[in-house]
Amino acid sequence: MKGRAELRFPADDACRLAMALWPELDDDLHRGSVQLDQAGDALRLTICADDVVSLRAALNTWLRLTKIALEMEKV
Repeated sequence: MKGRAELRFPADDACRLAMALWPELDDDLHRGSVQLDQAGDALRLTICADDVVSLRAALNTWLRLTKIALEMEKV
């Protein structure tokens, strides 16, 4: 079973948030892929995975990374 999730994060400065997250795209996902797009004042994160377990793991990782980047933006 394949899985796909698309998340949008509104951000005051989506460009700065994207720049914080782009280096993480270099990490290789063994059973999936991640795409990061800036769409105006929002950031779109698309995660595709070969199975539900991989999708859950990738979602946990990227939600955590995004949360940290947003929190650091406030500091």
